[in-house]
Amino acid sequence: LGANTISKEHLEPFHLAVLADVPAAVLSEGQRRRLALSRLVAVPRPVWLLDEPSVGLDAQSLHDLSEVLRKHLAAGGSAIVSTHAALDLKPTRSLHLGSA
Repeated sequence: LGANTISKEHLEPFHLAVLADVPAAVLSEGQRRRLALSRLVAVPRPVWLLDEPSVGLDAQSLHDLSEVLRKHLAAGGSAIVSTHAALDLKPTRSLHLGSA
């Protein structure tokens, strides 16, 4: 995936390790989205700023995203996430905008 720039270990949280040798250009939209999210695991940063990370994800991938976010937060990281999806997280702070 993308000239093998991400190890299979980092692809596993989003179930992409089996596609590690497949060119990114032939992946489905959902697989490409999961590949982009795998980079969060591959290149650790203390703060994640995510704008609608759930777009194009199925229910399983949304669960996987929640799990990756949970692990990041448990390790002392922070995340600012703009989303319409109901992530399975217990945020320390949540800001709801609008009437919804």
